[in-house]
Parts: sequence; structure tokens; C-alpha cells
Amino acid sequence: MTTESHGGGTLSGITIHPIKGCRRVELDSVVITQTGLDGDRAWQVVTIPDQDGALGEAVTQRQNAALATVVPIPIDGGLTISAPDAGTIDVKRPDANDVTVRALIGDEVACADAGDEAAEFFTEVLGFGARLAALTPESSRPMRLFRGRLTGFADAAPVLVANMASLDDLVARASEPFGIERFRANLIVTNNEPWSEDTWTDFSIGDADLVARVEWPRCSVPQIDQDTGERHREPALVLRKHRWCYSAEGFSKGMRGMLEGNAMFGIGCTIDPEGAVVSVGDPVTVSATGPPLLAPPR
Repeated sequence: MTTESHGGGTLSGITIHPIKGCRRVELDSVVITQTGLDGDRAWQVVTIPDQDGALGEAVTQRQNAALATVVPIPIDGGLTISAPDAGTIDVKRPDANDVTVRALIGDEVACADAGDEAAEFFTEVLGFGARLAALTPESSRPMRLFRGRLTGFADAAPVLVANMASLDDLVARASEPFGIERFRANLIVTNNEPWSEDTWTDFSIGDADLVARVEWPRCSVPQIDQDTGERHREPALVLRKHRWCYSAEGFSKGMRGMLEGNAMFGIGCTIDPEGAVVSVGDPVTVSATGPPLLAPPR
């Protein structure tokens, strides 16, 4: 590991996804919380169990691309949610847990049902019975990947960081263009070094300190246009050709199962301290680096 500080570029974008799987919200600044970025993935759409005692399962764009057309806007005390042909509703964030649902990687999360109006809205959008769940101050979801840390309804890491230079390099090799929003990252940096982020282990953005835990495996969601819900061939083809992980030796068995046989883009990170604020334009300073899981594309 190298521990010499150097510039990593500038923070050029901040994005949260209030409802996991739904439209992004772009911000100029954001507060760091115990679970990542304030307001990020604090709500989740779930199926309606077909038997007593069963848990609602996470609904994502992997099988339900229509979620990309749902626009959640944070308001005082909750969300305003809209979608084409489904209208607009205001949903209050509940105060206390009353249900347990299953997050994407199988974690059982105590949270709260957001009510019948939200359930009717998502049932109309998706075409099957669905409800909306929300984290409350009583909720706590410890991460499997980073022991002792908490997250919301994110897959497995509090914060995902991506580099515009790496996106540009990938698009230049692809058969059709696509934007950074396809990767649903939280913090977007811009520098002149494609794939340099793969080597970062410790870095700061403004007053926030980040530890990069792993290059991030990608599913089929980046193929979905995040404004229309339409599915495309890219970036699956270019990722398979240039960013495919065949072997993750040196990682634990569980991590190898997550990494091997997947494409990589971005880095999953923890972020501290709670209460810090990061803003677009903040400098990125890299204090420690290590060997990347994948070599940069040739």
C-alpha cells in the first residue's frame, strides 16, 4: 500500500436515490449520516407476501424497469412521488417500525409500511401487488461486507463512488453512448486519470473521509435508461469485454462469490464523519493506494 497524498480530482456530482430502484435526485451538497448520504435509499418497494408470516421482498429494476420512471422528491416529513400515468402523491415517512421486509441481499430489516395510497400507486406502476417500506429512527441494518457499519436499503455499501474519466474511457470503447446515471453512483469525481479510483484505498472529499472497500460488481441495471425505463445492450457488452472479473484471489469466499463472474465499475466505500457536509466542487485527496482488482483496459 502506498501512503503518499495526491490530488484525485474534484467532486463533480452528488446523487441520492430516496427510494431504492427509483429515479435519482441530484444535489449540490449533502450531509453524511450514520448510514451514508442523508436521504439515500431510505425507502424500498417490496412485494406483497402471498402467505401469512412471509416477508415482502425487495423490488428492483433488475426485473422491473418501470421503477426508473418513478420520481421521488424529498419534502419536509416525507416524499412527493410521481410517475407517468400514475399521478402524484405525497407520502409521510412513518415514525415507528411495524413490519419486517427483506432487503436485496437477503437481510431482514425492521421498518415501517408507508400506507395504502403508496401501495396503490406502486401496484399501478408495476402491474402487481406492491407496497412501500421506509426506514425509521428505530431501524438498523448492519452491513455484512463492512462489519460494524450501518446502511439503508443500499445493496451492500453505504456509498458508491464513480469517476467521469473512467466513464468516458468506457463510452469510447462502446457501441452506443450512455451516461454516468446508469451506474447509480452517489459521488461522482472528475479527473484526468481513467480507472485511477480502482487503486484508492483511503481518500477524502472535502471534510469527509472515505475508505474504499471493493471495486463494485455491476448487474443488468446499467442497461436501463434511467429516465425512460428502456433497456439497451450497452454498457453490458463493453463491460464484459473490458471490465470482467474472472478471478478475485485474496478475497474471502463470500467476496469472491460477489466479484467473480461480474463486471466492475466504481468503488464501494464507507464515509465519515457523521455530520460532515460534502459539496460539488470539493477537492478529492488520495492518501493511500493499493493494487487494483482489475488492470485498466488496454
